[in-house]
Amino acid sequence: MDGSIKGRVAALALAIVLTGCGQPPERTPAAARTSQSPSIVSLAPSNTELLIEAGAVDAIAGVCSNCPQVLPNGKEQLKDKPITGTFTSVNLERLTRLKPDVVLLVSGQEAISSLLGKRGFKVVLLNNDKLSDIAANLRQIGELSGAKKAADEKATRFEHALQQLAALLKSAPTRPKVFYCIWPQPLLTIGSRSFLNEVITTCGGVNIASNLPQSYPHYSAEHLILADPDVIVLPYEAKDLSLFKRFPWNKLRAVKENRLFYLPAPKDDMLARPTMGVLEGLYWLTIKIHPELKSKLGDWHQGT
Repeated sequence: MDGSIKGRVAALALAIVLTGCGQPPERTPAAARTSQSPSIVSLAPSNTELLIEAGAVDAIAGVCSNCPQVLPNGKEQLKDKPITGTFTSVNLERLTRLKPDVVLLVSGQEAISSLLGKRGFKVVLLNNDKLSDIAANLRQIGELSGAKKAADEKATRFEHALQQLAALLKSAPTRPKVFYCIWPQPLLTIGSRSFLNEVITTCGGVNIASNLPQSYPHYSAEHLILADPDVIVLPYEAKDLSLFKRFPWNKLRAVKENRLFYLPAPKDDMLARPTMGVLEGLYWLTIKIHPELKSKLGDWHQGT
């Protein structure tokens, strides 16, 4: 999932078109790498962020157009990296000139992976369906980029933080029902195949749509009323919509009790991408679900 969640859903809904058209002009690459250095093109912001977190910026030979826009400090850190495509397309001519050792993709980009594999490029496609994939992806990126030690340390830190959060939440008195609204019109939510389903569980909540097998399914107003969630999470972009005086929102207990929470602006939304930044997102969401544990969660957050 990359960029804002809304953008991720839109990207997955598009037909994947593989052309070299409509790309920004090629930029001058960063300082030349040594012949021994790996050369990695990343076409997903989450993978690019993992490379940065592993300390492997020098290994990045090219990025997708979203990476400089959505990543924290992306415009500065990636300013000299050539744009080689988008999340849903690739500039084959530019990629051929770069001759990367690896093209790094993520689940959702299978069509690009198939095409590049047929063209002779080495492709590594990372999964991002579960929180545990973040640590696994960090370790794999460490192997690919020559930053194994730093990546392993980050992965271990991430796993330890999840273990500590799980131990902390054992003292929670309840597991509130959560409705994670991807978009209110039409009503879209989180199903079992999205890593955000596990995020909700890890934060001590119950996803009311976890029985749906899709990543981002439609959800009916009738089901929402019947589930009557304790907590509702809404996209940042919905702030200007007048929702809560209308059906079905005006029937919900969470609305009446004002347990409604808008995600931060996209550049600050740490639940938008499966990277180390998710720890910040877990802290944000767990406090919303379990405000009674705010002090303990603050201590956990300080230690992550």
